[in-house]
Amino acid sequence: MSTTDSRAFELATFLVIAARELVDDPANYGPFRLIDAVDRFIAATFDDDFLREVQPELERGLEMLGADADTVASWLDDLTVRFATEAKRRNLSE
Repeated sequence: MSTTDSRAFELATFLVIAARELVDDPANYGPFRLIDAVDRFIAATFDDDFLREVQPELERGLEMLGADADTVASWLDDLTVRFATEAKRRNLSE
């Protein structure tokens, strides 16, 4: 017996197409495609307080496509710290 999950298929399709587009896209598109994938994944899948809280930040980040590399790197550094802090909190509480 087979089942389908349209949300999983949509995300997988997005990721495959994004991977292909990255071959021809400028290098700075990669981070935005990945953040877009995380945003889509969160929106379609999870009921998680932290992810729900961070999702607007991901959407704001997608608006930075034309920003210079240092601005994008700084934003990604901050986002990475937020995720690392949350991962540490979750792992230490178990």
